[in-house]
Amino acid sequence: MQSKWRQDGTGSIDLGGVLKFLAGVRSLLGMKSDEEPIHASETTKTAVRELLKTPGARIRLVTVSTASEEPSEEVELPIQEILEQLNDLQDVEPLAGHNHFGQAALFNSISEKIRPSVDIDLQMLDWGKASDPQRIFYGRVSAAEIASWFKEHGTDLFAENIRVVIPRSDINEGILSTIATKPDRFVYYNNGITILADTIETGPGGLLNRDVGYFKLTSASIVNGAQTVSTLGSAIGTEREENLGKAFVLVRCIEVPLAEEDLGRSITRYANTQNEVSSQDFAFLDPEQHRLVRELQVLGYEYLLRSAEVPKSKDPTKVIELRQAAIALACASPNASHSVVAKREVSRLFTDSYSALFNPSTDPLRLSRAVVITDAVDEILDDIERESDGVKGGVAVHGRRVIAHLVMKKIGQKALADPDHDLTANLNNLRGDVSNMVDSLVEIFPTNAYPGNVFKNGSRVSKLLSDADL
Repeated sequence: MQSKWRQDGTGSIDLGGVLKFLAGVRSLLGMKSDEEPIHASETTKTAVRELLKTPGARIRLVTVSTASEEPSEEVELPIQEILEQLNDLQDVEPLAGHNHFGQAALFNSISEKIRPSVDIDLQMLDWGKASDPQRIFYGRVSAAEIASWFKEHGTDLFAENIRVVIPRSDINEGILSTIATKPDRFVYYNNGITILADTIETGPGGLLNRDVGYFKLTSASIVNGAQTVSTLGSAIGTEREENLGKAFVLVRCIEVPLAEEDLGRSITRYANTQNEVSSQDFAFLDPEQHRLVRELQVLGYEYLLRSAEVPKSKDPTKVIELRQAAIALACASPNASHSVVAKREVSRLFTDSYSALFNPSTDPLRLSRAVVITDAVDEILDDIERESDGVKGGVAVHGRRVIAHLVMKKIGQKALADPDHDLTANLNNLRGDVSNMVDSLVEIFPTNAYPGNVFKNGSRVSKLLSDADL
């Protein structure tokens, strides 16, 4: 954040201040430049690095001024340049954005934000209800009707949701594929949606039986199922729109009066955290995983397939979790693109890349050694990260999957799976090898490039490794 106070409230934020601000941003993000490194506290540097390791983390540049005029074109240009550098990955949600708060916007931003009011009329089939302790109505609602809500209200529908819409193409395509090919089964495949409303009124037309009910929801908010609603809305105007009328969604409508805000927050929280199933969880159904459980056990390792499974072993170095194994195998792959996927989106290791990593030829010894090496590389890079600023720190934070790949490439595929090969010498030389690899990457790292983006892009990683002769 960069803030400027102007006593008279005239003018705008100045170019010099913005350039210093952006130089600090580049340094904190580990972007290579000719500018002086940022003079930030170690606490700040550490906090930023930890946040940048968080999956889904986003960067928001904020400039604040009590001046009344908007930033000039001269000031906007360098801001847009750094945003283009940070947002140069294709087919993903933008990593960075910018907000400027001038005099009027600053005043408005500290005023109370009014939640958009959304009222919904809906028709529910085969509906049921309960009144104690809260009024709840549930049943099937046409996907076409739900899509129309999104067309009319947009993201205002999700005012109380913990998130709006995740730009996940795999989820969206799954929903749209079912609508296109099996709309009659959508109600069985989809998890449904949950709506909170201040009041729920029932229409007299649906009181005689439970076949069809008519309901009016006042100040409604969809707190679970935003992805379903937005994706159905996106089908309007496409060839899939016709099938929306053939699909139904299970809907729960819960009445939460304004005086019971804490209850509403609790429902929102637990509706989004309970019974969540990820693509990783489905690996439990794969016979190959259970083969690896048995074979790793022979090698002295406990292999955990299920999320949050509690290990029986008292030695953490003898426990391997499924996610840990997938990342290690991606790094051990002869194909560097798998290590890029491990950096960019770990969940894709359990979809697009899964069969390349886990198959009948997956060797338990190679897997266990890959885990040991990947963990050791992480520890070394943690040390380098703490001791480094700028691009070297950025490479240590974001380049660890690719560096682990380079380490195992140097050891060799045959050696990793060879029980007669002693890894001791490799592990003893690991710190020097990793340090040299980091230095080689830093030396030829592109100027003004954000390491977090470079190591998520297959073609850029290939060029980087080629230029560094690694």
